[in-house]
Formats: sequence, C-alpha cells, structure tokens
Amino acid sequence: MATTEELLDAVDEVVSDGVRRGLLHNDVEDMALDGRHVTIDGRRMVNFGSCSYLGLETHPALIAGVHDAVDRFGTQFSSSRVYASAPLYREVEETLSRLFGRGTIVTPSTTMGHLAAMPTLIGDRDVLLLDHQVHNSVQTAAKLVQAGGARVELIPHGDLRTLEKRLETYRRTHRRVWYAADGLYSMYADLMPTQELDELAARHENLWLYVDDAHAVSWTGRHGRGHALEHLAPATLERTVVAASLNKSFAAAGGALTFPDEQTRGRVLRVGGPLIFSGPVQPPMLGAILASARLHLTPEIEERQALLLDRIRLFNKLAADAGLPVVSESETPIRCVGAGVSAVAYRLVERLRSAGFHVNTASFPAVPAKRSGARLTITAHHTADDIAGVVAALAEHLPAAITDEGASVADLHRAFSRQLRGRHVLGADAVPAPARRPALRLEHHRSIATVDAAEWDALLGDRGAFDSAALRTYESVFDINGTGGAGQTEDAWDFHYLIVRDGSGAPVAATFFTTALWKDDMLSSAAVSREVERRRAETADSYYLTSPRFGMGSLVTEGNHLWLDRGRDWQGALRLILQAARREEDLAGAAAVVLRDLPDGDDELHAFLLSEGLLRLPIWSTWVRQVDFTDDEGFLSSLTRKHRYHERTRVLAWENAYRVQVIRGGSPEARALDEATRGDLYRLYRNVHARSFELNVFPLPRRLIDAILESPAWEVLLLHLPDRAAGPIAFTVQHLFSGADGHVAPQFVGLDYDYVPTHHSYQQLLFQSVRSAQRHGASKILYGMSADLHKARLGAQPEKRWAYVQPTDTFNADVLARMTVTAGAG
Repeated sequence: MATTEELLDAVDEVVSDGVRRGLLHNDVEDMALDGRHVTIDGRRMVNFGSCSYLGLETHPALIAGVHDAVDRFGTQFSSSRVYASAPLYREVEETLSRLFGRGTIVTPSTTMGHLAAMPTLIGDRDVLLLDHQVHNSVQTAAKLVQAGGARVELIPHGDLRTLEKRLETYRRTHRRVWYAADGLYSMYADLMPTQELDELAARHENLWLYVDDAHAVSWTGRHGRGHALEHLAPATLERTVVAASLNKSFAAAGGALTFPDEQTRGRVLRVGGPLIFSGPVQPPMLGAILASARLHLTPEIEERQALLLDRIRLFNKLAADAGLPVVSESETPIRCVGAGVSAVAYRLVERLRSAGFHVNTASFPAVPAKRSGARLTITAHHTADDIAGVVAALAEHLPAAITDEGASVADLHRAFSRQLRGRHVLGADAVPAPARRPALRLEHHRSIATVDAAEWDALLGDRGAFDSAALRTYESVFDINGTGGAGQTEDAWDFHYLIVRDGSGAPVAATFFTTALWKDDMLSSAAVSREVERRRAETADSYYLTSPRFGMGSLVTEGNHLWLDRGRDWQGALRLILQAARREEDLAGAAAVVLRDLPDGDDELHAFLLSEGLLRLPIWSTWVRQVDFTDDEGFLSSLTRKHRYHERTRVLAWENAYRVQVIRGGSPEARALDEATRGDLYRLYRNVHARSFELNVFPLPRRLIDAILESPAWEVLLLHLPDRAAGPIAFTVQHLFSGADGHVAPQFVGLDYDYVPTHHSYQQLLFQSVRSAQRHGASKILYGMSADLHKARLGAQPEKRWAYVQPTDTFNADVLARMTVTAGAG
C-alpha cells in the first residue's frame, strides 16, 4: 500500500490529466450569469453542471435579501459566535427550524458542520460506522471522532446486513452505534434506503443515524427539507442528526445542522470546535439564507419542485427511449450517464461541450476509473428543449466517443452490469465501426503449454523468473485449472497469457496475468501488517482484508512483465490487452487490474496508461547486479571502499566456513533429496515468511519445493556447517536463464535465524548467487525487492518500478488506509 503522500501524488496525476484536457478546473468567463448558460474557453453552452437545482441563485427575493443585509450590516461581522452573533443569525435559525421542523444551527459550511457535530456527539463509548460512499467531508470529520476514542469502521455501501451484524456485535459493549450515510449520493444519484433503515431502527434501539443530506435539500420534501427528514419515520428521527447544505439548491451559503432535541443542539452549539474558533456566515449570505428560507415556506417552492421533477422525468423518459446507460433510474436532478473507462468519459464530455452542453466528468477518484461517465445536473433553469437537446447529443456522441477511444459497448455493459441489470441500453449496432487501422489480433492462452516456448523466451525470458520453463513450474503448483490441484484458496491461480499480433503475425505486445487472492496489506508498512495479522488471528479469519486481483505477472515473479514493440501499433495492442484484463477481472469478481513492475522514465507509456484511467503508484525498487568481472578481485574492485571492506571481512572471509551444496533441479541429486530434508527446507522458508511483514504475502505451499526440484530451470543452494550434523542452516532457490543476456534470479530463501548474526548466513546466500552467475556465465543477477542495504553492499543497483492500478472495489483499501492512520505508520 502506498503512503498518503504517494496516493496524493497519484490522484494529482489523474486530476492533472483532466486539467490538461481542459475538462477540470475551468474558469467561467461570463460578465453576467443567467443560471442557464456559461461561457468557457470562449464557448457559450447550456449549463448542465450546476447544483443549484431549483434555480434560486437569480431569484429577485434572494438578491434583494443580500442587498438589504449589506446595506444594514456591512460586508462582515467579525466575531466568533461564542461571543456574539450577527443580528440576522437568530432570525435565520428560527426560520430554518420551522422549515426543517426541528432545532437547527447554521454553520459556515456543511463540512464545518460535520467537524463541529460529529466529534461532539460521538464519544468514546460509541461506534461510528461509515457507509463506504458517504461524502468525503463526513469521512474527514470521522478522523476526529476516531482520535477522540470512538471505534470507527467502514462498511460496504448500502450494506444494511453488515450494519445489523455490527449493531448486534456492539449492543452490549458500546452505548450507541452511529451509521453515517448520504441522503442522496452525489455521483450515481442513489438515495438512502429510508424504509429499510426505519425497520432496522425499530429492531435496534442502539442505532443512531448521521445523515449528510446536502444534495437532497430544497428540491425535495415539504418546504424543501430534503430526503431524510421527509422519508424517515418520526421514531427514527428521534435518533437522527441531519446535515443540510444551504449552498447548492438552497442558493445561499453555509450549512445547517438539524437535531432531534434541544439538548443535543445546545451541546453542539456550545462546544463544537468550528462554532467557537471559526468565522461565522457573514451578513450578505445570512440575508440570502433568510430570503431563501422564507421563500421555501411559500407555495412557490412547491411549484419549482414540480417544474424540476417534470424536467427530470422528461430526461429519464427520453434517455430510456434513446437507450442511454443512465446509472440510476432515480427521480433526482443528478443524472450520470455511464461511459466506461475515463478516456471514453473525457471524450464524451469534450464532444458534448462542442455540441453546446456543459457537463461534468464523473471519474476517479470520485468513482471507479472503469465506471466513469458524464455527470449532468438538471435545474429549473432548463427548458424542455434543453433536456431534449442534451439527450440527443448524448445519444449521438456516446457511441462516437466509445469508437474514438477503441472501446466497445460490451466494455460499458460489463462495467455497469449491476446498475444496468435488466435494462436494454445502447445496443452494439449503435456504435459506428472504428476507422480502419492495421489489423491486430489478440491471442489468449490459458496455459504456457500452448504458447510457443522459443518465442516467449525470446520476448520475456531474460526479464525475470518467468520464462516458459519457470511458468510450467508455477502452473504445476498453482494453476486452478491444472492437474496438480491448487490446494488452498490463496494457492489457486488462473493463468492468462496474452499476445497481440499484427496482420503479418508478428508480435506487438506480450505479457501474462494471474487471477489470485492478494493480501491487501501486502505492501503496507510492517506496523500495519502486524496489526492486520493480529486482527486475522483475533477473528480467526485468515482472509480478512484480502481481495482477488487480476495482476500482471504473479505473486512469485518480479520484473517487467510487459513486452512491447514500439515500432508497431503498441498502443492499440496494449488497449486490447487492457480490455481483455477488464473482462477477466469482471468474470473473476476481482477488486482491481494491476500492471506491475513497469520501469521508471517511460513517459510515453505513462501518458497512455494514465489516459486509460490507471493510477500510478510506486513499489519497491528492484536490485540488479551486473556480472562484469571474472574473479574476486574484480568483484571487490567494483565496490565502494566501505562496501569492499564489508564484503571482504563479512562475506568472503566466511565462505570457507560453509559447505555449499548446489542442487540443479531435475538432477539425480535433486530427485534423491529425501522427504525429511525437503521438510527442513520448508521450515527454514517459513521462518523467513513469519518475519516478512514488510512484504506480507501468503506463504508459498510446500509442494513448490518439490516442483522446483523437478525442473532444470531451477537451482537450490544449501549452506551447511561442516561441524553440524543436522541439515542446512540456510538455502536459496534460484531461477536460471541462459543465453546472451542470461541471469540468475534468487526467488526465495530459508534461514535458521540463530546463525544470521553469528555466521552472516543471509549475506553468504546473496553472495553465492554471484558464484552461480560465474558458473553459468550469466551476465546479471536479478536480486528483486527488499534487503536494500545487503544488496547494495554487493554492488547491485536499484531500478525504480511502478504499479499501475485500476481499482473497481476500493473498500478494503479504504479500510486499510484508516488502519494505517490508527497504527501511526506510513
């Protein structure tokens, strides 16, 4: 798992790509606004990007309210509310209390409201359960709640069964269980299930709700009180705090907190941090709030709500008639039209803007990258012709955008299969045929046995322990479809070999993927992995925080697994591979597609993968030692003075203390190795695995040692002490690849830790790889990741590597991120 800073860097790259395309961080250029249009880059467009759903921002009453407040009270009232509130505050909060039907506090923003209320109301005897998709501002406030001693957990989006299990679990140990959710989720526009929550609250008196209803206030509910206050039962509302936005559809500024009783309201007002230490809403916007609140208490607001609902229903009907993949069928002003990967969504939004319609892109990190789309917001400013026009433009430009980016309707259907289930949208014949380009053909093999071994080895064999011979070994142990049997869930892998050829049959791209179960904390800090392992033991669930991944390479291979011919249509070829990867990810129910170990400095490849919606994250550097010497003096002369001294005194001086046994796989000696010795080797390996929290993976199965001893692609080095009758004290398994650029690649080791500090056994294992390279005439040693200091002392050089990730389900990653904060580790 990347650090917080690295994750922010990755998101920065994604957002910067949208800025570069001219679709994010736009400046509106109009000298005056009418609510219906905006001008960006000199292009005047109908605005489908506003959250002012009722169109009140241009209402004469609100404008007059601002003018009156400024004329009477000036531009600001600079005082904390703990000392004095501006003259309008009392009237504003009294009017809002009538509107919402409960006691209300006005806050400088909805976010500030969360920061004031949640740490004040949710104490160290409580549990806070966050819906995975609850707004970021709520999740931010939850960190303060956690710092205050409350237990904070994420639960999957809308998963009320898990919520009920938690209610039962914490009934006797905690005072209250708070469930934080949105009334209306801002991207796909699904509504909070109020009836089901009422039923749950009736069964569990320890359930309390904290609802961010920012996107549902004003345009729905009596007097515009929103979805939660309108639809939750009175008994449920007695245990519910609802936060509202006075921005968005309310067309003013700030936020509002509504409470079930005066005691709760008073406590937040008196001790909620931002209400003491932050500035208040200033007089001009207090005037706007008051004018809007008064307007919401008149019949005019119902007329505007009805007009907006008519526009929403018109959009839904026309979109359904056109077969558009609208993600949610809800009758809300937020409409998201699915596009697929972010490149298609960006192209669609570009086309819509060229057609005269300003819409926004729903893309990562707001939504999974492969479930991006065009996000439209409907307001009372829009005419029926505006609605018909944007639907017609969507129907025209979505198929074209799919073609432009080399995607397919099948890709879109697969990405939104759950949301679009049972609906007939966008048939394959709706997408025009792509422009002619050199023919590319994808070969998809399920076993290395059906791949041309000589060709595979020529393309990828020298990059790591994944030539055809090594892959046959892995398949014999891990292949879920193989005859050897895969054993435990974590040892059952699905192998996929992907080769793209052009019209002449020449390879353009080649790689392999495996579908496998990963520990989500695999690359987390040691402190975090220890905590995760503690929880796995505590719950007797060894699969806690694990997820299937469709990952390039495998969990036992390192190196650049992607071969590309840059002189041919490599981008088209790689796009075919990514499309195949996404298909297999969906079929496997995996949480992400991962492209691993790609080299640093390939700006062209980086730009392409970024445009495809993949997130770039750093992984550990891999260490490579060039074997450009023939004897020990040559080896030593290649080192720095400090490292030369270390290798001479700690490694070379100890070499004769060992009897080094070299066993080539497939040899009579390998076959003669008895079961007891093989068991000893596995126990030594498990010693190392038990301490390897920096790279926390499932242990390799015992039968892998047997498979390695059967294949000439491998060599096993054992370190014996001559005066010790028992078995070896250390060993390493190495992959051997011959040829002009042959290598030795240590794969895993086993150690008796009693001899590591006294006999420098681990360092001796690393050095014996040098001896192997000399014996076999190998040009390099691929030492892989970790143990940086020891490998640097041998003269190995680090090579920076990246992973490119396209997550579909980030739930476990987000749980882990919260655990990372708790553990106080990067």
